[in-house]
Amino acid sequence: MMKPINLFRVLIFVIPFVVVSLPGIPQWLGRTIATSVLIFSFTVGVFWYGLSSKTKMILPSGKLSQPQYDSVRPVIERNIRVLVLLFGAVFFYYLTFPLSIDLAHLIGGETPLKITGIVKGRSVPLFGLWFVEQSVRVFPDTKVKYQLYYSWKPLRVRETYEFVVLPRSRVILEFHEH
Repeated sequence: MMKPINLFRVLIFVIPFVVVSLPGIPQWLGRTIATSVLIFSFTVGVFWYGLSSKTKMILPSGKLSQPQYDSVRPVIERNIRVLVLLFGAVFFYYLTFPLSIDLAHLIGGETPLKITGIVKGRSVPLFGLWFVEQSVRVFPDTKVKYQLYYSWKPLRVRETYEFVVLPRSRVILEFHEH
């Protein structure tokens, strides 16, 4: 049986890039599937981690595992668990729920938005792994951030692109230089 951490790596790195790169599947559809796998599995993973009684919030090698902290350890562990669950709720509210609404609209026949703009800013939040996620701000509306997941091609600042995006979750499904 595969360890949970290895399964997580496969879900985040291997399967999505295979799906996005498959010939015969439009890029926007492959990226929709891959992004959904990432966001939904991450959401489930956070809640599973926070709710599982097997999860050790305080590691045996940590300072709080020492005997003098026996009386406060359960309270600290519960508070850490609550913080993990709150993080999961915020993640669900800001990413998972809007993506779910966008997917429901796609299934209902709605088409994604097409926008053209100049990339004014770009950041790579996931430890510099630009091929997993890139966040961009696009001129003329630079207050809105769009997310591009699973792209072997980095977006360049000051370049003009045509983007196909999901309106509520602001996920970029496809892009072309303009």
